Amino acid sequence: MNFRRHFHLLLWSIIGLRAHADLPAPALLLPDDTLAALSLPSATAARTNFKSSNLGRLWNDASMLPFRTQFETGFRTQFATPFEKESGLDLTLLLGLARGQITLALLKDGWKSGDDNSPGPAWVLAFDTGDQSSKLSEILATTRQRIATNSTLNSKPLKIGEASFTSMTLSLQSAAVAGLNSAKKGAPHVADLDSNPIQLSFGQLGTAFFAGSSPEALRRIALRATSPNLASGLQSRPYFKSIEADAFKEAAAWVYLDVAAFYEQMAPGLSSVFGMLTLLGADPAKVVPATGLASIKAMGAGIHHSPQGLVSTLRIIAPANERTGVTKLFETRSLEALPPPTIPAIATSFLRWRIDGKAGWKALDDALKQISPQVSSIAQLTLESAGQAFDSNFNLQRDLANNLGDDFISFTLPLRGTNLSQPTNPVQIQLIGSENPGRLIAGWKAMEALIHMQSGALQFSERIGPKNQKILVAKISAKEGETTLFNLATNGTYLVVSETPEALDLYLTGSSNTLANSANLTAARALSGSATNGVFGFYNSREEMRGTWEALRTARGIDTLMPVGTLSLDALRAIESWADFKRLPAFDQIARFWTAGSMSGGSDPGGFFFRWMSLGIK
Repeated sequence: MNFRRHFHLLLWSIIGLRAHADLPAPALLLPDDTLAALSLPSATAARTNFKSSNLGRLWNDASMLPFRTQFETGFRTQFATPFEKESGLDLTLLLGLARGQITLALLKDGWKSGDDNSPGPAWVLAFDTGDQSSKLSEILATTRQRIATNSTLNSKPLKIGEASFTSMTLSLQSAAVAGLNSAKKGAPHVADLDSNPIQLSFGQLGTAFFAGSSPEALRRIALRATSPNLASGLQSRPYFKSIEADAFKEAAAWVYLDVAAFYEQMAPGLSSVFGMLTLLGADPAKVVPATGLASIKAMGAGIHHSPQGLVSTLRIIAPANERTGVTKLFETRSLEALPPPTIPAIATSFLRWRIDGKAGWKALDDALKQISPQVSSIAQLTLESAGQAFDSNFNLQRDLANNLGDDFISFTLPLRGTNLSQPTNPVQIQLIGSENPGRLIAGWKAMEALIHMQSGALQFSERIGPKNQKILVAKISAKEGETTLFNLATNGTYLVVSETPEALDLYLTGSSNTLANSANLTAARALSGSATNGVFGFYNSREEMRGTWEALRTARGIDTLMPVGTLSLDALRAIESWADFKRLPAFDQIARFWTAGSMSGGSDPGGFFFRWMSLGIK
């Protein structure tokens, strides 16, 4: 502890903690060892914005009342009531008092990864109650009385300056399980899993409520609340300042993650995670740096409300001179990324990335070589052998790596069926730009053969498309029978890949009604930014959501919608106890709340940037 901090603590103990009309901005309130933060500048504005948003209007619609009532009851039973029983705090009542800033942060607070004697990172919550501070004082006084008369609560008073706080140990998991079991009377009880006790400290400072998992963390935050001009705050972090300027200005809510700080903590233990790679001559310590993930320093996102709809901005700090592997692969070229005229207007989603395929392939190869030259050689040899199974003249570099262009497109046609085990691409089409897409087919065959070598025998046949195009059909034969994986064709300078023949034929037939000229896309891209930075996307939420919504509403149970083995019985019971999807209204009753949106983005010397825009309800 340095002299300046000693001095401030001494001064603090003499004059006590003074009340503030509101909390300092998070950049001043939070210390420089903040690992992550979530902040709403105004709770009052957040409530207003939510009510007027598409999601808020959907949630409060009369047709949602049966589902909403059951959901809120389940939340109270499983989470709010157990928390109140264990802590004495009425969570709903407390949050209802918030008027100004709400900030939740995760602090390093002495955490040392891999050290069993080191405490983990500490979380801190602070929110300003404004003119409701007297009610906050009453609630906390009542809480302290309740705690004092309950001998089962492991609590003790805590002094922070002249303010009275409370510190206690909670066992929320046991209480939540008890709540779940009581909500499902007659059903087998959920097993009470072992869990470490949770530390909770809370109290009032001026008009603000503070809570956290560490008394020391609360002391530090309280010191900054009373002396916000202290040095070494979050505002001193250069990555935070950069993201703040790009994404947080006038945001209704924002989130920040110091990736570099997390990596610094976790790096010493990563070697053991990848230890098996030593059998291939790899250096486990080089795995994460080689992927490029270590070049990501920080990221942050902000949400802005506008009369036209909701705008979200994401900024990722990854300096160009440090990028490698994946981060090098996704560097974009400053090229047009709007939908080409071949994309039909009925497309429910569209995404186009203008990245250099050849350079991206080299970046991945360089990453493998950095990890281990042997791993790189084995990967190339395996992939080349897979391609030669279909074409003895196949050459990996010539037919695949050198034939990748700078245009990668995917789009989906309206969902069919109601099986959530195939949520993202039941009718997805991919377009891969190439100067010689015919030769690229051989490379695609090689990759697919490698992916499916354990599933069964991959076979190709030919069929004729709607305009007499030659189409390759990939099927896999296994014990369960024959399954069609995808259809391959070429169209101009693109290799076209589709999982269903109907979708491919529709695309190849063409349409005068194109996505590029649709009213939805024109309206949605108005606030999403320029489409010339290398990335552009579009989505029609109404058509994308229809099948999923009806699947949830009409299924016998959520277990029938998910792949076998993905959810345990306990997890299923937990979900269904607070989310009874059978109570959802028919989609047509709430379709108006789902609109269209678009996104744009790209890369620059500092990192990556993206902007999403979702249209409001007219």
